[in-house]
Amino acid sequence: MLVRLLAEQVRRGNERIVEAHYVDADTRVRRRVLELGRLYGDDSGPVTIPLTQEDLAEMAGTSRATVNRVLREEEKRGMLELRRGKTTVLDPEALAKRARV
Repeated sequence: MLVRLLAEQVRRGNERIVEAHYVDADTRVRRRVLELGRLYGDDSGPVTIPLTQEDLAEMAGTSRATVNRVLREEEKRGMLELRRGKTTVLDPEALAKRARV
């Protein structure tokens, strides 16, 4: 069991390294938001992620300004709702298409 958990961590780390080199920052932000939505949600409706844009920037390997721009674009498209210190995912399917997941 321990070996399986360690192998999974190594696999995820490798995926992040490849993603950092070959995937643009906007897509990385969208992907982190989707991952966090799955982590915090239960697929029964909108999911609120209680993290700041600075937190998301660190997770996506980009700047807070880039995260802010991407989240604002997605909010205009109706996929997200932004509040102070949290992001609510309204349409994960459409966001997944834009994140090319």
